[in-house]
Amino acid sequence: MQRLLRDEGHALVDPELPKRQQALIHRHCPPSIGNLFALPRTGRDGGLEWWSELPGQPCPFAALSAAEQARLMERLTQRLAALGSLIDALERCGDPAAQALRGLPTQATEESLYSVGGDPVVIRWAPLRAVDTPPPLASSAPSPAQAPVKRRRLLLVPVMLPLLLGGLALLGLWLAFQHWSGFSSLWPQGERPIEHLDPQDHAEPALGTGDIQVTLRWNGLDDLDLAVLDPNGDTVFFANTTTPSGGELDVDSNAGCTTSYSPPIENIFWDSRTPPDGDYVATVTLYERCHEHSEPIPFELAITIDGSTVIHSGSVSNQSLRQSLEFSYP
Repeated sequence: MQRLLRDEGHALVDPELPKRQQALIHRHCPPSIGNLFALPRTGRDGGLEWWSELPGQPCPFAALSAAEQARLMERLTQRLAALGSLIDALERCGDPAAQALRGLPTQATEESLYSVGGDPVVIRWAPLRAVDTPPPLASSAPSPAQAPVKRRRLLLVPVMLPLLLGGLALLGLWLAFQHWSGFSSLWPQGERPIEHLDPQDHAEPALGTGDIQVTLRWNGLDDLDLAVLDPNGDTVFFANTTTPSGGELDVDSNAGCTTSYSPPIENIFWDSRTPPDGDYVATVTLYERCHEHSEPIPFELAITIDGSTVIHSGSVSNQSLRQSLEFSYP
């Protein structure tokens, strides 16, 4: 998480509105769209600040070269178009989230656009109001009454120094223990890899295959969702099961906490035409927990390109609701 701007002179009209909209964005959208809108926060001095979860060097749009500006605007246009398609799909499903997401901006001014590692990030996307910036406090010389206080503080140094060094030693031991314990397992505490199930014991549905196939498997009743963003900016997911590029979601599991298959499985593939060349983003989201527990949920994500399959392992939890993986075709 990094700060993009300290926005002096502005405040949010409704501080709760961005929180509600961000929750909907991250629930329904892949990270490429979720990270498009900067996070508004209140700084230590009470002023408005804009933050981003993306890594990379932040740079205002005006400071980019002409070629960099063109690439950034192209990515921005693609992702806003993908957001619009997703909102349309939610409206067709009768999801009330569509109306709230309609309040998001459909374009960005140059003054409100940043590049973070080459990805577009929009600031000042929520309604703002102007506020007065208080002048800096004038410095003043210490009064005579303060001098004895400083002398008393100096007398405390010999007493506090040993305590401070002892505390640092204990902290070092604790950090060393934590570091060492991290090598005991490939999975965090409370987490275990997904059990490798014998296909003969658990019949799977017939899965669509093609030049690209992305398959999600996990254990349990919890509702996990698979989404794939294609190079054209279109996303295949439960509310938009087909895309113009030929992507299709043909198997969806545990919707409404009702088990469809054991083990649960979801599948997206490109078969009807040649998939577009470029970068794809597969996202696994914890949509809903279906029984009372808080442990991370491990999963396996199999990505098949031209018949070659690579299996990736990961997990989602209440603290990390989604995991994404980029891959390229061809």
